[in-house]
Amino acid sequence: MSRTPAVNPNVHDIADRAKHAYATGTQLIAQMQYRLGELAGLGLLDPDESMSLQENLIEIWGHLYCGTVWAVRDEQDDGDEEEEYHAPTGVAADNTYRDGRPVMIQTRIEPLGTSECKWEHNRFLVDDGAIIFHQRGTICYISPPNPEDGRGWTGATF
Repeated sequence: MSRTPAVNPNVHDIADRAKHAYATGTQLIAQMQYRLGELAGLGLLDPDESMSLQENLIEIWGHLYCGTVWAVRDEQDDGDEEEEYHAPTGVAADNTYRDGRPVMIQTRIEPLGTSECKWEHNRFLVDDGAIIFHQRGTICYISPPNPEDGRGWTGATF
């Protein structure tokens, strides 16, 4: 006889975990997109194959978004569609835990013109998906959903 699995009744905990999973997953996908562009630029991977793999990553990123942050949004308070982008998604609440802490803190550490616009492998990079939220020349820290949990901090430089 199959049993129904236990369900977490704390909707805020569920939402916080979903936001953390989205932020860390997006960070990993962006790293992979940049690496594929670099490998193609260095001649170590066929450029068409690199672009195809990046398109697959963009598809994965979309499913990650739909299965995490978008799935736990309050449909009555979905934010303004014209709102300025706030990392990691388009809605400010997507980057805020229930206690008010940001999920992801991102800072530009290199001038835009030297890091992102002039990267020698740009022509091998699909300009969509996770890299929109993790631009070159930035450093990003993702905090854990539970501030007392020292585990869960992640950081990356792009």
